[in-house]
Amino acid sequence: MREREYFIFRPAEEADLEFISNLSAHVFSRYGRYEKIVPAWFKEPAVITEIIAQQSDALGFAMLVLERQKVFIHREAHLLAIGISVEHQKRGVGTALLEHMEDIAREYNAVEMNLWTAVDNEPALAFFHKAGFEIERFENGYYPKGQAALSMSKRLEDT
Repeated sequence: MREREYFIFRPAEEADLEFISNLSAHVFSRYGRYEKIVPAWFKEPAVITEIIAQQSDALGFAMLVLERQKVFIHREAHLLAIGISVEHQKRGVGTALLEHMEDIAREYNAVEMNLWTAVDNEPALAFFHKAGFEIERFENGYYPKGQAALSMSKRLEDT
């Protein structure tokens, strides 16, 4: 049995906004006012927001948007955010949620997933690298508080 089978995945609802905002404040605050930014993303029609839970307890969330430059160009998925409650980190929750978001992207025929993460966020860099993401480029001053970030991507069609 794969570890993700122990979790419940569901679309986020308005009732989840407080959880999403509080978790964003806790895990992303060093980069900006994400307790305000992330709930605004949630309200965007194109953003897919999923909750990972055990029983009725939310453990984390992730947000995905699908992009296409031109009609005949392959679709890309952009992981806007992934956050796991601190007490549930390093227990397979983040991996299960990331795999779930990759599955959603594949359902929409995305062939690549990309994301941004802070250059100094070593745990996130290790997590995404272990999941098969590769660094594409560097951008100075990417985050609202001015930190530099790395763009990372992963091909989905072969995984």
